[in-house]
This record gives sequence, C-alpha cells and structure tokens, in this order.
Amino acid sequence: MTDFRVDHHRLLLEAIIQPTSLTGYSNPQWELLLRLARRVKLLGYLAARLEKEELLDRVPVRAANLLRSALIQARKQQQSVSWELNRVMWALDDPDLPIIVLKGMAYLLQDLPNAAGRIFADLDLLVPKESLARIEASLLKKGWQHHALTDYDERYYREWSHEIPALVHPERGVEVDVHHTLSSPLGKLNIDPLLFREAAVKAKDTAVYVLSPEDMVLHCAVNLFQNNELADDLRHLLDFNEMLLFFSDQQPDFQQKLIGRANQLGLGNPLFYSLYFSRVLLRSPISVHLEKQLDQQPGWIARRAMHHCVPLALLPQHPDHPSRKTKCARVWLYWRSHWLRMPLYRLLPHLAYKFYLSVFPGKAKTSKQK
Repeated sequence: MTDFRVDHHRLLLEAIIQPTSLTGYSNPQWELLLRLARRVKLLGYLAARLEKEELLDRVPVRAANLLRSALIQARKQQQSVSWELNRVMWALDDPDLPIIVLKGMAYLLQDLPNAAGRIFADLDLLVPKESLARIEASLLKKGWQHHALTDYDERYYREWSHEIPALVHPERGVEVDVHHTLSSPLGKLNIDPLLFREAAVKAKDTAVYVLSPEDMVLHCAVNLFQNNELADDLRHLLDFNEMLLFFSDQQPDFQQKLIGRANQLGLGNPLFYSLYFSRVLLRSPISVHLEKQLDQQPGWIARRAMHHCVPLALLPQHPDHPSRKTKCARVWLYWRSHWLRMPLYRLLPHLAYKFYLSVFPGKAKTSKQK
C-alpha cells in the first residue's frame, strides 16, 4: 500500500510495531515521533511498551522524561475513572441492576494488555433501556449534572442516539456516558443490545459486568468503523488488534468464535475492516482468509475507497506539512460516519442545522440544565 507510507507514518508505525527500534531513533526523529504520538493519544501507550521492555533508560533523556510524564497522566486518568465507577455504583445502590462497563474502563478491569498507558477520561456504561430514567434520576439526585445543551442536541440524544446526554459530577469532572445500545438506533446496523447483555461476564473482583471477549472485540470494531469518524483514531485499531491477539492466545478457537458471533449479530462489515486494517497498518499476523468467512462483507468499490482513505484518517498528519489528500479523505469519512448512523431524511436536516449553527452560533437555544 504505497499511498500512505510517507516517512512520518513509517516512523510512528515502526515505533508501535517494533518498540526496540526506538533505541536507534535520532533526536529529530524523536521530536517528530512525540508530536505524532501526542496527536493520536499514544504517548502513554509507547511509554508503557518501553517500560515493559526495560528500554526507557535507553532512549534520549528528554524523550524518556516526556514519556514517563505521559504514563503518569494516563495512570492518573485511569485512577480517576475507576473512582468515578465506584461513586456511580454507590449512587445507584442497586445490586440487581446489571451495569456493563465498556471501552477503556472495561479493558482496565480485565487487565488487558492494551489498557497499559491507555488514555481515557470517560466512564462508558451499558444498561437496559427501561432502566435509563431511573439511573439518570438517581445520578442527578446524587449531584451529577448534564452539560448545557441546545434544545436540538437534547432532542438528538433523547430520540435518536444510543446514549443519554453525558453526566458530570462537578467535583471530579469525569464524564459518565450511559448507553442503552451500542450504536445509533437509526443507523444501518440493527444491533440488539439484549444479546450483548445476555453474554456479558462479571468483571474481576467487582459487582459490574463487561462484555464477553468476542463481544468486546466486536464492539471495538463497531465503535471504530460504525460510530466514529476515524480521524486520528489509530489507538482504537490498536485496541482491536491487541485484544484479538490476546484472546487468541488465551483461546485457540477464539477467532472462529469471533467470526461466528459476528455472523450471528450481523456485524460482518465493521469486523472485516478491523481485521483488514490491522493486517495492513499494524502487520498483524491474522490470516488473510479469516474475513472471507464473514456472511456480510463490503463490496469491491467500498473496499477500494476505504483502502485509500482510512489510513489517511487513522494516521496523524505531519504537524508541519498538512496534506490536502488527507483532508479530503477525512471529509469523506466524516460524511460516511453520519450516513451510517442516520437515515437520509434525518441526516440532511441534521447537517444543515449544524452548518447553520457554525455560521450563526448565537442562534442556538440552550435547554435548561437539569
């Protein structure tokens, strides 16, 4: 794939794939690498990898100090979100309420390898839709608050989104995102959250649940190629690849179980892209035949378009030399992400309204904060 392997991309990918190579980087290479890694929120990840390999003392002192600082910041964020989970469970005080923890906090609870040095500042929860009102009321009563939203955004969350508006406790500032499903209910994917909840497993030494290994990997794929716009989102592809390899080492038949689960849930397309780009960008040792077993796969035209555009979005631009090609790819993927999440009759008015507010920001009506 020759359209994206420019020098700064090679620099970052080589550091991720082969951390031992960092001991041979020159000072200018280190300066550029640190700027790129900061943009895609991977400084803590690189620091954790180097610490594990006992290589932090073999890189330039200034780079090592910055990496250690990033690792301290990541661990502090993880500690803050862990405490927020503790406070949420205290506020809800209902042992019979099934709370499933998602994304970064779930990786930390399960001590997965991709959790080391991972930056995440939000607490993401999945709950039954019929429990949303009770959970929201309990958190509001115990001091959490919503951000101030426009009337339109309030309606967007309440009627069209897979989560309610974020809740934040004013003393701690950690966002709590309460989901009732894993993707937009108006989107192209028809995801039944009950199937995910039924397969959830108890997290280690806690009263909460996490998704099953197969569902955790699939949710990462859905979040990456269905819910997100992909810009500077390389760390989520890393999450996917590292979890896939970790669970494959733990369970010899994991990859076949993953394919079977994706076929059962109709998640072939996002899994296809996640497997494909893990192999293309991260040189993952995944069989090229694995995604051929998926019942749903993107068509040839979509594959070619994604083949050229996704690396330009996932990988950071050169901080001093932005690319027009990259900007075009990211705009197309931005439109694609919205088209996947909303039907056309909702999407066109939605984007028109957002454009209107970007031109006339004072025209938005703010709803009363609860």
